[in-house]
Amino acid sequence: MLFNSVPYLIFFPVVLALYWLLPSSFRRPLLLVASYIFYMSWLPVYGILIVALSLVNYFIGLMINYKRSLAKVIFIFGIVFNLGMLCYFKYTNFLISSFNELAQKFSPFFGHGATLPLGLLDIILPLGISFFVFEFIHYLTDVYKGDQPIKNPVDFGLFAAFFPSQIAGPIKRYQDFVKQLGHCDVFEAKVFNEGLVLLLQGLFKKIALSDNLAPIANAGFAGAANLGTVDAWIASIAFALQIYFDFSGYTDMGRGSAKMLGFSLPDNFDFPYLASSLSDFWKRWHISLSSWLRDYLYIPLGGGRCSRFQKHRNLLITMLLGGLWHGAAWHFVIWGAFHGAGLVVNHSYDEVAGKSAVLQKFHASVLGKIFSSVLTFLAVLVGWVFFRADNSEQACQILRAMVSIKESGPVLEMLYQSPVTVALVLYSAYASIYSLPRFKSLPVLDALQRKLSFVLPARVVVYASVFLAALGFCPSQPSPFIYFQF
Repeated sequence: MLFNSVPYLIFFPVVLALYWLLPSSFRRPLLLVASYIFYMSWLPVYGILIVALSLVNYFIGLMINYKRSLAKVIFIFGIVFNLGMLCYFKYTNFLISSFNELAQKFSPFFGHGATLPLGLLDIILPLGISFFVFEFIHYLTDVYKGDQPIKNPVDFGLFAAFFPSQIAGPIKRYQDFVKQLGHCDVFEAKVFNEGLVLLLQGLFKKIALSDNLAPIANAGFAGAANLGTVDAWIASIAFALQIYFDFSGYTDMGRGSAKMLGFSLPDNFDFPYLASSLSDFWKRWHISLSSWLRDYLYIPLGGGRCSRFQKHRNLLITMLLGGLWHGAAWHFVIWGAFHGAGLVVNHSYDEVAGKSAVLQKFHASVLGKIFSSVLTFLAVLVGWVFFRADNSEQACQILRAMVSIKESGPVLEMLYQSPVTVALVLYSAYASIYSLPRFKSLPVLDALQRKLSFVLPARVVVYASVFLAALGFCPSQPSPFIYFQF
C-alpha cells in the first residue's frame, strides 16, 4: 500500500474517521491494528518479523531498566541482535556476492576448485527494516543511558509500527512520540489543516514531479556509455531533483497523515540544495538520519572533541557506514566515502577560513554565498551520480560525459517532451507563496498566504487544485519510492 495509491486513499480516510469518532481509549489499539494492516499489505509474513522484533526489544528495554547490574550485557545483546537481523536480511547476499567476485579474481592462484561460487540465499528485504532497526537501537541506547522505557506494550508496538513513518521514516525519537500519546484525544482544526496541506503537497511532489523526472534520469543512466554532455547533466540533475521530490514527498505525506491524527513527526528536509557547504547540506538533508548518525555513531566514536586526525576518522567512518546503510552495494559505499572525504575537506577549510578575515568577508557577501551554494550543489550532484548508478563504472561514464564535449541525444529530447517542466513551474509558484515568507517578509505574499490558509472557500479551491493537478500530471508508469529499498 503506497501513500500515492488508491488503496491508501480508501484506507486512510477510514482509519482517520474511526480514530476521531471512537473514544480515546480505543484510539491507540486502532492505530496499532491499522499500522500492521498497512505493513502486511506488502507481504503478510513480514508482519510476524516486525511483531517478533518489537517484542524482543520491548522486553530488552524493560530488562535494561530493571536489571541495572546486568544492564551493559543486556544492552550489548540488544544491539548485536538488532544489527544481526539487519545484516542478515540486508547484507547477506551482498557479502556472498562480494566474496564470489573476490574468489573469481584470485582463482588463478588457488586452482579451478576455488572458483566455485557460493549460492545466494532466497531473502526478500523487509520494507523499512533499516528504519525499524535504527529506532530500536536509539530506544535501547537511551534506556541504557537512564531514560524510562515504554512499559505499555501497545504504546511500544505503536512506536515501532506507526504507519505514517514505518517504511521510510522519518526516524522518530521515542521520548517525543510517547509524550504525544497522552494527547491523542485532542482534535485541533489548525493542525488537521496543516496535515492536509502536507499530504497534498507530498502527493504532488511524488506524482507530478518525481515520477515524471524518473524516466529522464533512467534513460540517461541506462545509456551512460553513449551520453552527450548536455544529456549527462540533464540526467544527473533530473535524478538529484527526483530523489529530493520523491523522498521529501514521501515524508510530507507521512507527516501530513500523522498530523491529521494529531501526531507531529520530525521534518526531514530544509531546502537542502540551498546549502552553503556539505556540512550544511547534512543539516538539511534527511535530517532525522543525519541527527541519528551524529548522536548514536559520530559522538560515541569521539565526535569532534578529539584530535584533528580522530575527528576526520570519525567523519569518514560515520559516512561510510551511512552509505552502507543506504544500500548493500559498493557504489553506496563509494557515495558514503565521497561525502566523508568531502566533510573532512569542509571542516579543514572552515578552520582555515575562520582565521582569515578576507575569506570570512567573501563568504558573508552575496557573491560568496552564491559561490558556496553552487559549489556545494555540484559536489552533491557528483555524489548522486554514484548513488544512482548501477555500479562505479557507470558512474564514471556519466561523470566523463559531463566534462567532455559530445553531441546531445535522446535525454534532451525527453526533457522537451516531458510535462515535468510545467509541473516545476507550478510547484515553484506554490512554494513561493508558502515558503518565501520564511526567509523574508513580503507583504503581498504574506497577505496571499493568510487568505489561502484561513478562508475556507479559498482552502477548498487550493486543495482541490493541488489534488487534480497531481492526477493530471500522473505519468503512465509511476515509479516506486526510492527509499523503500533501504
